[in-house]
Amino acid sequence: MYGSGFFLSRVENHLARKPIRFTKRQQQQQQQQQQQQQQDSTSTASTNETASTLESSSTTTVPDILKDKIAEFAPGYSFYINPVLSSGHTQTAYAAIPKFEKVHQIYYKRQILTIEDKPYTLPTGEKLKYDQWEGLSTVAIDYAFNEANFQHDANHLQYKPVNQSDKLPPRTEFKNPEQEFITDSDEKPLVIVLHGLSGGSYEAYVRAVLEQAVEDPYDFDAIVLNSRGCAWHTITSPQLYNGLWTNDLRYLINEFVLKKWPHKRIYLMGFSLGGAIIANYLGQEADAVAPQIKGSALFGTPWDFPDSAYHLRESIIGNQVYSPTMCQNLVKLLQRQGELMSQSHEVVKQYKSDPTKFQLKFLDDFDDYFTSRLFGLNSASEYYRLASPIQRLMKVRVPTLIVSSKDDPVTGSRSLPYSEIKLNPYLTMVSTTVGGHLGWFTWNGGRWYTSPICQYLQELDKWDVDKNSIDKDVDLPMDISRSWKYDRLVDDMLVG
Repeated sequence: MYGSGFFLSRVENHLARKPIRFTKRQQQQQQQQQQQQQQDSTSTASTNETASTLESSSTTTVPDILKDKIAEFAPGYSFYINPVLSSGHTQTAYAAIPKFEKVHQIYYKRQILTIEDKPYTLPTGEKLKYDQWEGLSTVAIDYAFNEANFQHDANHLQYKPVNQSDKLPPRTEFKNPEQEFITDSDEKPLVIVLHGLSGGSYEAYVRAVLEQAVEDPYDFDAIVLNSRGCAWHTITSPQLYNGLWTNDLRYLINEFVLKKWPHKRIYLMGFSLGGAIIANYLGQEADAVAPQIKGSALFGTPWDFPDSAYHLRESIIGNQVYSPTMCQNLVKLLQRQGELMSQSHEVVKQYKSDPTKFQLKFLDDFDDYFTSRLFGLNSASEYYRLASPIQRLMKVRVPTLIVSSKDDPVTGSRSLPYSEIKLNPYLTMVSTTVGGHLGWFTWNGGRWYTSPICQYLQELDKWDVDKNSIDKDVDLPMDISRSWKYDRLVDDMLVG
């Protein structure tokens, strides 16, 4: 378990049965042309030998990238943990209690994005609106900078929309609408980050990775999507968010990023609930996912919400600390944003009138009273079942790296998606024995994942998915839509 006075956290890889392969960027077409020329001039045997040589030298997989390029994510790697932080609980507490204000000093320019009253097209061809509030909704996106590249503006409040308050997280200013920080180029990838429950761009676990990402040698463009009402965003329509609410991310990608920077190579990164939102989004998009989205990385994600809820309440600390803390964070969010909410939601109006009538101690209490009802569902249990991203992982068609700790006291490890990873060529998981929930603090207090995830994205950005490397009828998970429809089994029973 330990050596030299420090405990060890061990890294394991969990792989697809047949991982998707990649070809070097801009080389796939050239390689096909070379193979065609060789087929025209050589024998079949010689062609096969040459093709095999080409494949071994110019293709790769995510497991190969981890094994050959990213030592910290490779199987068998271990990192030292300070004995004071040698359990999931202490790792989680250390992640939550200090503010880390003297480190990870990322700076942000904030833009308020209006959700237009317009539809998007489902993979089935049907159309849905992004939300029901007829163009009133907004979200806050924060552009990330290091201190050297941040252009401080003492008069930034002049750019504040009238529907927003003056309150902002540390080192955050409103963006001048005339300024552009990101150019439309495929040579500099864009990382879109989603935070955890009731968090925001200011969270240390977000800043720690962005501190690396926007610096040399990576030098990524990066923005954080703050969930409605989070990070001192003032809601402008009577709606908050949840783990199944994917339309703000969908709108950001469809109507903002892809239209503003159509040539950008995009990577999604989610922490905890943010990881669940990304996984749900990618599973919903399935084969129709935007081709500019080249990969995703998900940290500390709750995969099976009902199981995570049970796990959270099983331990004394989970029952008496984690769940009540998360509940109170959401209550504070509701209290801060509740005036507008109470105009459209009777349950919020009742709460504002007399909070003492509401028993709000645990996270599932809040989800039972508010999260479920505000989105037209009956209960927390119903919301948890519908929101669980594990049921959508089979349909993810973007290379996705899952990073989880087996001692995570918030999500648990019983429902980690081992079988889904084995069946879906696009999925890979890195697990650790110690790390807690969004902790992963090493012996010196640094976070283990920050540099290697940037190295991974930088390496992945050198490659393009080779969809021809898998047989859709053999290598992808079976599409159960022919067997499951109308909330019942229908295999070979449909008429007409």
